Amino acid sequence: MLKHFVLLLVFLVSIAYSRTVHFKFLGFGEKAEVIVDNKKYSLTRTAGEPYFSAKVNVIPAGYFKYKYVLDNVEEDFERECPLEMTKTYIDFYGRKDTIKELGKFQYSENHWNRSIGKTNLFDDSYIPTIHITGNKTETFFHNPAISIKAEKVTVYLKDEKKAFTNVPLVAKNKDFEKFQIKMTLSKTANIHQRYLLKFRNGSEDPINLRQTIYGNINQAIGIPSIHSVMVRVYYNMKPAGFYTMQEEAVSESFLRAEFYGNAETETIDAPSSMGDAFDCSTGGDFEYKPYNMSYYDPFAQKIGKDKTKVVALTEAIEKLDTNNEEELAEFEKKWFDIDTFQKAMCMEYLTGDWDGYWFFTSNFVVYEDIKSSTENTFKFFYITQDHDETFGVGITDRINTVGYDFPKLSYTTMLNKTWHLDPFDADHRTLVDKFIASSPKLQQRFQNNLISIVQNIFNPVAFRKVVDTYYERYEPEVKWDYSFERPYRRTKMVPDWRYNDFLVAFENSLPGLPWGLYEWVKLRSEAIKNEFCISWEGDENPPDASCVPYKIPYLDDEKTTVVEEPTTTMLEETTTTNVEPTTTSLEETTTTNAEPTTTSLEETTTTNAEPTTTSLEETTTTAEPTTTSLEETTTTNAEPTTTKSTKTIPTSVGGFVDWFKNKKPSDFQNPKVKRTLQVQ
Repeated sequence: MLKHFVLLLVFLVSIAYSRTVHFKFLGFGEKAEVIVDNKKYSLTRTAGEPYFSAKVNVIPAGYFKYKYVLDNVEEDFERECPLEMTKTYIDFYGRKDTIKELGKFQYSENHWNRSIGKTNLFDDSYIPTIHITGNKTETFFHNPAISIKAEKVTVYLKDEKKAFTNVPLVAKNKDFEKFQIKMTLSKTANIHQRYLLKFRNGSEDPINLRQTIYGNINQAIGIPSIHSVMVRVYYNMKPAGFYTMQEEAVSESFLRAEFYGNAETETIDAPSSMGDAFDCSTGGDFEYKPYNMSYYDPFAQKIGKDKTKVVALTEAIEKLDTNNEEELAEFEKKWFDIDTFQKAMCMEYLTGDWDGYWFFTSNFVVYEDIKSSTENTFKFFYITQDHDETFGVGITDRINTVGYDFPKLSYTTMLNKTWHLDPFDADHRTLVDKFIASSPKLQQRFQNNLISIVQNIFNPVAFRKVVDTYYERYEPEVKWDYSFERPYRRTKMVPDWRYNDFLVAFENSLPGLPWGLYEWVKLRSEAIKNEFCISWEGDENPPDASCVPYKIPYLDDEKTTVVEEPTTTMLEETTTTNVEPTTTSLEETTTTNAEPTTTSLEETTTTNAEPTTTSLEETTTTAEPTTTSLEETTTTNAEPTTTKSTKTIPTSVGGFVDWFKNKKPSDFQNPKVKRTLQVQ
């Protein structure tokens, strides 16, 4: 009797001082366990997936440490489980820090409040995992020449997983073994309101982080910008690579989320019909040429029916008197957002973004915000994109005529000049010459933006403080990225960067790349410091009293002068503690006794194009919106759509002669390339 009483007492005490913890874990193996207080508990695997989980009644009830075992190999470190945690995030085998906050660029003059924000999808404190499965998928990764509908794609975020079936995949940049992949979902089958995503590899970038760095600065300074996050991609339980997952700037998915989102509620209030959107390639400029519509061929229309509105914008630009402040304010309200454009130009200049608008009239998007337009005026925004060839990567002597000193060149050397760097390039940079160089006050406005970005972000102290956290976080991932043979083989790749190049390229030059990343930032920012006699927090070599700042010609004396001290402070590093996920799950909670126990398999159902029965954890998404759980399966058959660019022959009286006399025979043929030859 006494024995039974003691056993009962022990049982009751163990219940009182224990708690159930749901362990969730990714590991590309067959068998997984978790060790808590020197006891092993088996985890149950989801069929065909690297996902393991179990609910375990653990003692002690307070703070404890744990580690995973995959195929009988223990992790060589311990993880921490704080008192308040009842669910782990989705841990990844061998990655010590499931959650690790990266440094943030700090900037006070951020007025862009229209975006839905990062959401869980682009939360870069976590490294998501993408697992693509199926027979078609196997063929695709060995032979990306064909587009497919992948049988299944599962996206693992920090505290949720979403699965999709029949997912269109298209490959690009197939000169490299680690080719780019575009994945198209749909409005109803989406991930936190996004439904078109790219998995990009900066093949020209030895650190594969320039796109991420550039985009994060864009978001910090407050301009419409695609979001990115670094992810691991696997196919059929095999490694594919460490990619940058990001939005596509000209897609409806991005434009809805970036222009009509609410970051607090993660909702979107987009118009039923989106405004015109153009994906612009080399030669895309904004001169008013209504009788030579082939001039606008570099504007590839992705949303909208014709180019009437963008031509109307060019007419409004031509007529604008930028020295008339009232007229300028009216123009910016009704036609074009100058503030975000100027900040975008600051970034193109600072990073040497040679494949963008200012250097090469290329790789940008213009979007008409239909909510800000009227019947006769059309409000456009400039959006920059494709940032892998920046910070010195890919600059040739076509653009760089001074060699190593190129980062020291002043922006003033790039104003009011004739460009035409190749047969496809435009003669001018109409937006730059109009909205920066056409009036002293606009130039001062640009210059103030430039100086503020340098003082707060683009200097050796602030920049390194943030980017060093990227290096620490991603170095193990890059090492993994070069540790296996890719399924798609190429005999030659140029360039062909390796892991050692990643280690070197932050500080030092490489063959074909004269500047290390930090070296470029230092040269550019030091030149600007000496040009404008400014400094920044932590600057060890500020200008002396003899420094004379550049003065904009004809600028009114009453114009505000540039301050010498930075206006914002640097971000202090923070320590991240795992907390209980805020989203809820449909999983039933099971409390077991004090003995080591595990729960059974968490059901996961793969859906097809037609609605099917849903599982406990995952919900099928149909054409109609449905309530989804934390972990859900979504079906999509959405195909990407594009609109071909159009050409227009003028029909106004007398207009045809003016139009025809400037044409060549080749102008009446269908263009064979996207870019249009720009004739001087």
